[in-house]
Amino acid sequence: MKKMKIEFCDGNGEQVTVAVSGQFSKERLLQIIGLFDNNQYQQSSIPVTKTSMDKITDLIKTKLNNSWFTSKDISLIYKEQHRENIKSSTISTYLTRLYNNGYIERKGNRSCWQYKLIINFAADNNVKTFINDLNKK
Repeated sequence: MKKMKIEFCDGNGEQVTVAVSGQFSKERLLQIIGLFDNNQYQQSSIPVTKTSMDKITDLIKTKLNNSWFTSKDISLIYKEQHRENIKSSTISTYLTRLYNNGYIERKGNRSCWQYKLIINFAADNNVKTFINDLNKK
C-alpha cells in the first residue's frame, strides 16, 4: 500500500497536513498540491515537509555533496544534526530509491556500498518533479 504525507505552511506559520494512502495516481497528488498552491500558501513556503527522506536528501546535498559516503556516514550525521536515531534499514531503503531514480551513484558491493551525489537537489527542488520521479518506478 502506498502512503504519502504532505505538509503545507503559509507565511504566518499555519500548517496543514494531508495524508494519503492506498492506490492513488500522480494526477490525484497534483490535484491535492494544487489546492494549496494559491495566494494563501505561496510557492516559496511549499512544502515544509521534513520526512526522514527529506532529512537524508538535505544531508546529502549540504554535507556530502562532493564526496563518497556510506549509509553509516549518513547515520552518524543524521543523529548529530537531528538528535534522533534512524534505522540502518531505513537509510538503505532511501539510498536505494535515490540510486534507482538517478540522484546518486553507487560503487562497491552489498556489504559496503559507497554513494555520491550526481544531481544537484537544490536545482531539482520541485515537489511535482520529485513526485513524477517516484511514480516512474
